[in-house]
Amino acid sequence: MAVSQEFRQHWRTLAGCTIAASIGTIGLHAYTSGAFVHALTTDAGFTRDQMSLATLILSASVAICAPFAGVLMDRYGALRIVSIAVIGEALAFALLGLIPADFSFYAAGILLLAILGVGTTPPGFARMVTTRFDRSRGLALGLMISGLGIMAITGPIWATWVIDQLGWRGGYLVMAGLVLLLGGAGVLLIRSEGSAHGESAAPSLKTGDFSALRRPLFWMMLLGFLAPAFFSGGYLLHMISLLRERGFSPEGAAQIQSLIGVAVLAGRMGSGWALDHFPPQWVAAIAFIISGLSCALLLQSDPVLVGIAALGIGLTIGAELDIMAYFISRYFGLESFGRLYALAYACLITSAGASPVLISKVAGLGGGYSVALIVSTIGTVAGAVILMTLPNPSRITRDAAAPDGVAARA
Repeated sequence: MAVSQEFRQHWRTLAGCTIAASIGTIGLHAYTSGAFVHALTTDAGFTRDQMSLATLILSASVAICAPFAGVLMDRYGALRIVSIAVIGEALAFALLGLIPADFSFYAAGILLLAILGVGTTPPGFARMVTTRFDRSRGLALGLMISGLGIMAITGPIWATWVIDQLGWRGGYLVMAGLVLLLGGAGVLLIRSEGSAHGESAAPSLKTGDFSALRRPLFWMMLLGFLAPAFFSGGYLLHMISLLRERGFSPEGAAQIQSLIGVAVLAGRMGSGWALDHFPPQWVAAIAFIISGLSCALLLQSDPVLVGIAALGIGLTIGAELDIMAYFISRYFGLESFGRLYALAYACLITSAGASPVLISKVAGLGGGYSVALIVSTIGTVAGAVILMTLPNPSRITRDAAAPDGVAARA
């Protein structure tokens, strides 16, 4: 099927996944949580440490639940699980706006958000897109993930305005409504295409397994993606503090930080296009080398170089999810894609969640952020080297993808 024909035939699935992915549990919470901090610490009496703990609870719980959700997607169909999760996520956000102002209740609500909303994280949408798109799979995945990039840019702005007008309780209730609106619209768009042209709206006739975990290729690939997330992902949190250490004003540091959101969006679409036109292992390696070199550039104090560094880090953050989905779908086929990508996604967000701790600990050993940046550069480039040595995913043969004699569909 020609590239243009794929988009003409499956644009509703792609548009629906892009819209619904923008309100995914992890992304929506991450990009709006900063707007809630002041209100929750002032009005509800929570501490900043408690707010950090709530974020950890959400990330850890999603990491634990994601592989189970992936198995359900492979067995019963991704669209069915996503539809249930949209309702569950909306319900959980509504409960956060109604519970007593007590942190134990709040933490329980965050846990419920992770459990009920895990199906709205990227694996479910990537499962549907990879089923529908083949020749233009990379670009389609990049466009789908870009929904989160748009939320990264707009989320802090509208969330801050809503909380100023309605308070933190009203903020969570508005978020519940937004999940139903965008998530529901996305699901309806996907359903409107039906299942005549693919399996995204229906369960697979042939369910997958975890046999890929016995193959060194899976673990080498996973290590290549986890290294950049672990060594450089934490600069999303540390960027402003690092720039203040370099002598930037609070306003200047915030302006440079804003470049990351724009680069995330560009990185997701750019890497997706590149995957369809160049050797994917080189696309991945170059993306992460850019991130490693960007960490090295942050050793400088020149505003231009630091701005370039922020863009470079943002490009990689934008690229990793769709590149990893592409690799898994090409290496191991689609029967087990839901569970394998969900497992890899869980490992990725765990590594990204641990990255700020690593950077803080290394910076605290002496030398400030300079030592941490050197460590980050080495670790990130090492991940790029690992990916560079992997076989070309777009040229994997049927037998190579399924050594046990079970041909994987790509």
